[in-house]
Amino acid sequence: MENEKISIENGKWYIAEIIEKCEPVNRNEAKELRRVKTWGNFHIIKAETPKIAYDKAVKIGKDAEFKFINSDNLEMEWIFIGIGNLIPIYEDIEDGSEIMWEDYGDISNRKAMKFPISEEKLLAELKEKK
Repeated sequence: MENEKISIENGKWYIAEIIEKCEPVNRNEAKELRRVKTWGNFHIIKAETPKIAYDKAVKIGKDAEFKFINSDNLEMEWIFIGIGNLIPIYEDIEDGSEIMWEDYGDISNRKAMKFPISEEKLLAELKEKK
């Protein structure tokens, strides 16, 4: 049985990081140092060129914007900020494939050893919230 995979045979694929923030609808825009919840969401996009991939990522980001009332009865909104990264995928993606990497530079061993998260903590964070 062949492994399931995303193939580059029939087109090019990209990973797009879509940056969005959440804050009150009625906010002080002049206060640049205000705290805002900010997320980077990674999406897989199929496109023939980087420009098409970028445009598709922007559309995904803009389409995800929405307003809601929070538990404090405050009107909030998720706002698309922009594209944080656009990474071409050069090989088929299948179980175990490397899809991204990060160069942390020359850092101390102590700092390097702080990156791994325990199995218990990772799995606890992934449990469905009831």
